[in-house]
Amino acid sequence: MKTALILPPTTFSFAPIAGLPLIQRTVLSAQRWGFDRIIVLARGHAQELRRLFASDQRMAGIEVTDTVTSLDGSEVALIASDHLVTADTFEQINAVRLDGRALLFGAAGQSGVARCRPTMLADIDLASLTASGAEALWAALRDRGARSVSLDGAVCARITDTRSMAAAEAALCAQLRAATKGNDGPLAHWVDRRISLRISRWLVNHTRLRPNQITLIGTSVGLIAAILLSAGTYWTGIAGTLLFLCATIIDGCDGEVARLKFQESSFGEKLDVITDNIAHVAIFVGLAFGLYHRDPQGHYLALMSILLGGFLCDMMVTYFFLVRRPGFAESRGTPVSLKGKLRRWLLRGFEAVMNRDFAYLLVGFAVADRLSWFLWGAAFGTYLFAVLLVCIYRWRDAR
Repeated sequence: MKTALILPPTTFSFAPIAGLPLIQRTVLSAQRWGFDRIIVLARGHAQELRRLFASDQRMAGIEVTDTVTSLDGSEVALIASDHLVTADTFEQINAVRLDGRALLFGAAGQSGVARCRPTMLADIDLASLTASGAEALWAALRDRGARSVSLDGAVCARITDTRSMAAAEAALCAQLRAATKGNDGPLAHWVDRRISLRISRWLVNHTRLRPNQITLIGTSVGLIAAILLSAGTYWTGIAGTLLFLCATIIDGCDGEVARLKFQESSFGEKLDVITDNIAHVAIFVGLAFGLYHRDPQGHYLALMSILLGGFLCDMMVTYFFLVRRPGFAESRGTPVSLKGKLRRWLLRGFEAVMNRDFAYLLVGFAVADRLSWFLWGAAFGTYLFAVLLVCIYRWRDAR
C-alpha cells in the first residue's frame, strides 16, 4: 500500500490555482496517480477541509484528521500543502527507487515532497506539525540521512504569493501544451495552443463553464462559419474561414479546461469527436453552396455529394480500423523494409491531414479566392484517405 500524507494547510493552501483550491488540486492529483490511501492533516482546518471535499464526490474517501494513528503499507509520501504537485510529478517521484533512506524531492532548492518507509516516521510527532512545519519535517528526515532529488523540469512549485500563483498556473499550462505536442500539427502547437491555453486559463478562473459547454460553443461558432461560407462572396469566404479558425482554437479549450479542472469524461470525448465531424461537414457543405451561388454552372452541388460520400467512407473505415482494431497504427521502431518506411510516411501524413492545421490552409485559399481548389481536393482526397488507410492496415506487419 502507498499512502499520501498531506501536511497541514497554510494560508495559500486554499488559494485558487487554475480554478481549483491548491489543496483540492493536490488531492485530485494524488488520486489520479493512484495512491491507495490519502490523509490530510487538518490542524485547525478540519471543518473547512471537509466542506471543500464534500463539494466533490470524488474526494469522499479522503481522511481528514488531526492525528495519524497508523501508517501501514510499504511507503508513504509526505506532501507540503503549499506546493503545486501534479499527477505527472508523482509519476516521476515514484519512478525513483526507494532504498533504506528517505527521499526529498523538490525544485529550485526547495523540497515539496518526501518518500520514505513508515518506520522512519515512528519517532516523529506528526500531530504536532503546524502549517509551517514542513521545513522542520524535512530537516528531521535529513538528520536521518535523507537524500535530495531534483525535480527540475517537473511541476513542483511552492505557492507563497499572487506572483507564484501565476507562475504555477503558467507551469500547468506549459505541461499541458507539452503533453499535446504529439497530437497537434506544427501550427496548432505553436499558434493555436498558445492562444487556447490563455483562453482556457481565463475560463477556469472567471467562469463556471464546463468542458462540454465549451465544446458546444465551439461547434456553434463553426456552424456560423459555415453559414457565412454559404453566402458565396469573397469577403464572407474570408470571414467564414477566419471564424472557422477561431472555432478550431476554441475546440482546444474544452480538453484543456477538462484537464485543468479534472473534468475529463468518456462522454466528453465522444461529444468532442461527434461535434467536430458535424462542424467539418457543415463547413464543406457551406463551402459547396457558397461556390454554387457564385457559379451555378460549376457542378458544385454534385461535388458536394461526392464529398459527403467520401466522408461516409472515411467514417466507416476509421471506425473499423481505429476503433475496432486499435493499436495497429502504433510505432514499432525504425522500419527497415520499403513497405515499413512507406507505412510510417503515410501515417505521419495522415496525422498532418487530420489535425487542425488545415484551417490555416482554408484561410489561405479564401484570401487567394481559390476555395474551389480546396473543395475539389477534399472531395476526392477523402476517398484516397480511405484507400490508403486500408493499405496501411494490410501492411500492419511490415517491418
